[in-house]
Order: sequence, then C-alpha cells, then structure tokens
Amino acid sequence: NGLDRLLGIGNARASLSGLGHDTKAVNKIMGNALEAVKGTAFGMAEAGKTAASAVAAGVKPGKDLERTLKLVGDAATIANVDMGSMGAIFNKVAAANKVQMDSINQLHDAGVPALQLIAKELGVTAEEAGKMASAGKVDFATFQNAMEAGMGGAALESGKTTTGAWKNMWAAVGRV
Repeated sequence: NGLDRLLGIGNARASLSGLGHDTKAVNKIMGNALEAVKGTAFGMAEAGKTAASAVAAGVKPGKDLERTLKLVGDAATIANVDMGSMGAIFNKVAAANKVQMDSINQLHDAGVPALQLIAKELGVTAEEAGKMASAGKVDFATFQNAMEAGMGGAALESGKTTTGAWKNMWAAVGRV
C-alpha cells in the first residue's frame, strides 16, 4: 500500500544517510533509482533499497548505479522475483568485483542463464567460463556486459504487457 511504499523510500534514504552520504548524494542516488525503474513494474521503495545496497557494495552513484539497477530489474523480470532478491546477488558480485559459481548457480536457480551469457560475452564455452568464474577471473564489468547483452531491457518490455502495465501504473502511483 501507499504507506508501505512511503516508509520503504524513507528507509532507503535513511540507509544511505547512515552509510555516510550527505543529502546531495542521497538525492542523486535516489534519482538514479527513479530513472532505473521508470516504465517498469518496479517501485521506488525496492529500487531505493537495492540502490543503497549497491552503493554499499561499491557501485558508484550516477550512470554506473543506474545501469546496475536497470540490469537488476531486467534479471528480476526474467526470474520473476523482486528487485531486492536479485539485487542481493548482483551486489555480492559488485562487492567482490568478481562473479563466482555460487552467484551463477543462484542466478541459474532463478532462471537467468548467467553462465551462458558470460560465456558468450567472453567468446568461450560455458565450461571454460565456469572454470574462469571458479578461479575468480570474471570481473563485475564483464558480468554487467554479459547481463546487458543477454537480457537488457527485459524490465521495460515487461512493463508493456497488460499485467506489467497494471503493475507499472501502481508503481508509478507509489513513486508519486
């Protein structure tokens, strides 16, 4: 409901402040969150919370954060889960600056073909990509590129369906 959304946005702002961000930085981060969910079925509360976690994991506010949040939304759409659940996986990869098999397996369990997308991005077989990931040789930037190439825009496309449009309408009301 509206109160939960408002409280969620307030909690995200408080988390960012608690992490040492001043009002200007909090506004920028929340602006990135808003841009990332416009036209999707995701609301500001979950985007703000995911943004706070992403920044804590080392994602820089601005274009990098907005891109990461869009990719989280895309993957969450494919997996049919909330942004927070998918954001936890992405932020673990961001914090370590490498994707390893535990995260890849979590994505696979959710229906996101991460290993195949990474293999395609690197121009290697899935087996080789798995070995590289196990050795910690696939960085966050490569992971982002692979996710973007393989499923970029999924959240926006989902927002165009009847169900997505309905959710998008309520998400937009919540953002207001």
